[in-house]
Amino acid sequence: MLLVAWSVAAQSSGIILAGEAIRRDDYGVIRFTERQIRNTSAATRDGFVRWAATSRGHELFRYFSTPEYRVIVTEDLNEPGIGRAPEPGILTLLASADHAKQKEYTLILNPTPWQIPVGWKPMPHEPSSTADFMAAAWAGEMLHIYLYSRGVMLPHHQRDDFQRSWIATANELGFPSMTHGESNDADDFDEDWRRTCGDRCSQRSRRLAPP
Repeated sequence: MLLVAWSVAAQSSGIILAGEAIRRDDYGVIRFTERQIRNTSAATRDGFVRWAATSRGHELFRYFSTPEYRVIVTEDLNEPGIGRAPEPGILTLLASADHAKQKEYTLILNPTPWQIPVGWKPMPHEPSSTADFMAAAWAGEMLHIYLYSRGVMLPHHQRDDFQRSWIATANELGFPSMTHGESNDADDFDEDWRRTCGDRCSQRSRRLAPP
């Protein structure tokens, strides 16, 4: 009975993907469940593994893998960007210091399959695949969720601690030129790429050099 109760509690906390918590095995290797493999994009999972292998990713994975937190991860191909972590309600933010109360957060990822158009090439030290973008999305949005867990409301991008963590993680991921901050994506569209890929790829089009 105690074992069953522990199992249920474990599945109701941590980083939840496809309805189940992401866990490491006894050797520290991330093991996705059959349900997670069946119902999520390989790019989302690959991106998670790469993020969790960074110093900050490892820390945050451990931080959120406790009964105090529940991060619900969903995939939405209609999400305008590659990822988003909506700000939780004020009661959740105010409960940040109450470690006996479970806090729930939401992470939305957009693993739309993406390939470099013929004749184009990725910019140096920038994402160049769907898995690359998902690793960056995990890294940036989980930083937002961490600040929510500390009771910090938006905006976050101008905070020194946010930018320090982002820059360090982006470097570990191999994307030292990739920024994470406020921007007007509409002003950054490339017309040729817009015609090829559509508006939803704005965050990705800026990572390419034209032919």
